[in-house]
Amino acid sequence: MSGEDFNNFSVFLQLQRRSDTGVGHENRIPLFVNDIQISTNKQAMSFGVPFSGLTTGESKTLTFDTGKAEKTVSLTGLLLGQTIHKKKDTDEATTSVKLTSYEMAQLIHSYVDSSALQNDQSLNTLVILIPSRVDENFVYHSQSWDGIGPSDDVSDLDISKLPQIPFSWKNREYDNDFTAFTKNPAPYFTPYTDITTDETTVGMKGIIRSFSTSITGADFPAVQFTLDFLVSTVISDNPLSWGIWYG
Repeated sequence: MSGEDFNNFSVFLQLQRRSDTGVGHENRIPLFVNDIQISTNKQAMSFGVPFSGLTTGESKTLTFDTGKAEKTVSLTGLLLGQTIHKKKDTDEATTSVKLTSYEMAQLIHSYVDSSALQNDQSLNTLVILIPSRVDENFVYHSQSWDGIGPSDDVSDLDISKLPQIPFSWKNREYDNDFTAFTKNPAPYFTPYTDITTDETTVGMKGIIRSFSTSITGADFPAVQFTLDFLVSTVISDNPLSWGIWYG
């Protein structure tokens, strides 16, 4: 199996370098994914109320919802032979090379083994595109994925023809009345018209906690992989640039 003939990718890993350089396929790795598991684990402080069962016949528990949750994404799929496109600066030419599935496995393993200090190695963004009907104001999108005009009824449009938006934990603007310091969520609910050429996408920031590959004869020449991604804010400032090490 080769990724050269498969272009309908909806899952991407993006390098930290892409935050300042890169459009389309540049500084990103498309993934052929079979299964996606998304978890939101609420972290709340709870404790039982002493003697509550003695007075009411039913024990009580108090919980403090402090707005803490661990958000993770797990992927399983196949690594394919495909072309990657690297670019360090907007003024330099893009380096494009075709890698085998085994080289793709080695590349991602080496990137996961790096740190946030290496912009050209750190995979700090996961993009998962999903079908969508409504925008950030709970209004139907005016244009579909394949170019159907605004006169079409998006509410009844087949899911395969719907626009795609990046999955995120962002709340729509309509629901943000009682939130503070919230950035405009519109980019996370805006349809993308082209995911393969010059579209800059937003995604989930975080860190890859584990990446495993399995080479089997049944899938040759593809390589099986599993990936666990933790959505978080990663401290990426280089301590050597702080000046404290130079007196």
